[in-house]
Amino acid sequence: MSYAHQSYKTANITTADRGKLVIMIYDHCIKWTKKAEEELELKHTEQMVRAVQRVQNGLTELMCALDMERGGEIAKNLFRLYEFYSRHLTMAIKDRSYQQLRDVSGMMSMLREAWLVAIENVRRESHGSLAEKSSAQLSLVS
Repeated sequence: MSYAHQSYKTANITTADRGKLVIMIYDHCIKWTKKAEEELELKHTEQMVRAVQRVQNGLTELMCALDMERGGEIAKNLFRLYEFYSRHLTMAIKDRSYQQLRDVSGMMSMLREAWLVAIENVRRESHGSLAEKSSAQLSLVS
């Protein structure tokens, strides 16, 4: 990977908001799950295991990012779901299972889409409340 490309990736990550970072981690996990499938197809067991480990590292990042106090039941459920994915991936290695890799990839793709909707809703709400505050402040001044 070129220095310029690595610098771009680093800058993209360090300037991303939390929502964008979550999506980036999901993209990472989905990409490496598909890579694991490809490596399994080619009978490259060692590379498949490495790809699965990269997915599991991404899942660990997602688990660590959860705010269990503020997130409440949703955060707890996501944590359990990420654990489920990780166990499923471990079984995919053990059983050399395409299906388990596809299952994780599919479930993560659906959850990624749900995150996109949630992030957009939060942005819309916070933009709306910011606009309401600005209007209220303007009416106080006039």
